[in-house]
Amino acid sequence: MRTRWNLVYWGLLVLWTASIALALQLKTLFTPGNYPVGSDPSFDIVMAIFFFILCLLGAVFIWRGVLNGQDKWEGRARNLVNFATLLSAGLLVVVFASGVLFFSANSAFLRSYRPVVIDEQRPDYSFPTFPTPIDPQATPTDAPGAGLLAGNILSTLDGLRVGDISISLSPNSTTIEYIVIHMYRGVCRVQQSGSFTAYAVDDSKLLLRGPLQIQDGDFYTAQNGASIQGIFGSPQSAHGSLYLTYANSANSQPCDFGSFTWSVSPV
Repeated sequence: MRTRWNLVYWGLLVLWTASIALALQLKTLFTPGNYPVGSDPSFDIVMAIFFFILCLLGAVFIWRGVLNGQDKWEGRARNLVNFATLLSAGLLVVVFASGVLFFSANSAFLRSYRPVVIDEQRPDYSFPTFPTPIDPQATPTDAPGAGLLAGNILSTLDGLRVGDISISLSPNSTTIEYIVIHMYRGVCRVQQSGSFTAYAVDDSKLLLRGPLQIQDGDFYTAQNGASIQGIFGSPQSAHGSLYLTYANSANSQPCDFGSFTWSVSPV
């Protein structure tokens, strides 16, 4: 009698071992950071499928052993168990062969993989210095009761601070009297013959004169190569976007400084 139930014991052993291996494989697959750029999880996915099918094969062994132990190993049940056994074994062979192929392909890729590193373009310092401010004018005097907001200008690419901005509001906060944009040393780009050349830009200021009407909390203006759009969340705070294009004073050649975001609060 014990011999008739041996297949059940072997099935339990296969099912238990394969389920543990499957759980470990799934943990590897779903753990963040296990597959950095340049890695391929295909082999681990195939191994998870392999252990899953091995679990099914263990269950088939148990089923077959139970039928054999209960003297029901005949007829339709026998045919179904034989078919399930052959199908599971065939799938195991196919998945195992796929795993070997994926493993060899990944190994060959890792041996030849070299990360591509592109050096940042070095700016050219031969570009004529931009006036500070570009449109040389004295900053207007604030009217009595006017509100002054100031804040930072950030690069949209990396979020680094690249300048500061100040906005003077009328006493009733319905118009903007002027905007001062102060940019630190940066880089502008000129398109020449289908390629871009980077030029260094020294510390510079822009004066955008008002009055600029604030309608439904929004405003927009384009002056002196600056296009600025803003939204007032309240009379005490605003944020928006800024696009700057400088021009060479010698030949009026445009130099694209880029897009930025800004925000201001009361001084």
